[in-house]
Amino acid sequence: MMKKEKITPANGRNISEGQHPKTAVFLIKEMALVTSVSTEDVWRWLAAGWADLKANSGVSMSYAALFIISGLILSFGFYFMGWLYLILPGLTGFLLVGPAVGIGFYEISRRSAAGEKVTLWAALTAAKRNKLGIFGFGVALAFIFQMWIRLSFTVFALNFPGIMPEWDIILFRAISLEGIYFGLSIAIVGAVFATGIFFIGAFSMPMMLDRKSMFVPSLLTSAYAVIHNRNAMILWAAMIVIFTGIGLATLGVGLIVTLPLIGHATWYAYKQTMSGDLPQGQSHPTDRFTEAE
Repeated sequence: MMKKEKITPANGRNISEGQHPKTAVFLIKEMALVTSVSTEDVWRWLAAGWADLKANSGVSMSYAALFIISGLILSFGFYFMGWLYLILPGLTGFLLVGPAVGIGFYEISRRSAAGEKVTLWAALTAAKRNKLGIFGFGVALAFIFQMWIRLSFTVFALNFPGIMPEWDIILFRAISLEGIYFGLSIAIVGAVFATGIFFIGAFSMPMMLDRKSMFVPSLLTSAYAVIHNRNAMILWAAMIVIFTGIGLATLGVGLIVTLPLIGHATWYAYKQTMSGDLPQGQSHPTDRFTEAE
């Protein structure tokens, strides 16, 4: 019979009640050992994330508020400069770089589990734990953000040739056949971007923060973990979309709660899905491609 262990935000080791089998697939060195998880574990991640949010509500919500305010400042800047057509792709693109924003929540959960002092400054400067790896991921997300903006305009131009992307035109044509095609096209493109970022960003940032691993091994491990645990990850992605949607539906106010909840829960998802099986500085042999039962 498997030994059962109950997760708490303090121990942060295994959120499931039972130990799941692990798989050893090391395409390159420094990949983490991936653990199998189930859809039931998703609710445990959320419960642990909620516990961390309540225990560190002041710091967590303040950290979230800073990024929400940044998004509002960006939107107002576009408005006053007459670039209204940049507001929607800018805000949606801002959400696409969510894995980078979440680093502060991961640091809060890490410090809370380790019994270290939790401060807003520690959350804001969490990247210093792995400057090179996290900087590389930030650059990649910035590049993806620029691609999203450019593709958004390309999709608009293809659906509304010869028309400037202005709000009054978009709203006027929203219920037209062109508007429907545009909505479907931008939704498909956005889904492709979001899926790609979820694959590489689901666990890579907390892995770089926790294990101080490099950029490429973290991305590969994250992608493999998502593929290996696809059922749980589909549910987890749905939860992220739902909670983000709830936050946006309240004109962004709800994001002060939903962003920290998702961030802290992601930390516990990582702690269960990617075990810290190697001491810092050691690597896996790249010729090992077997799966342990």
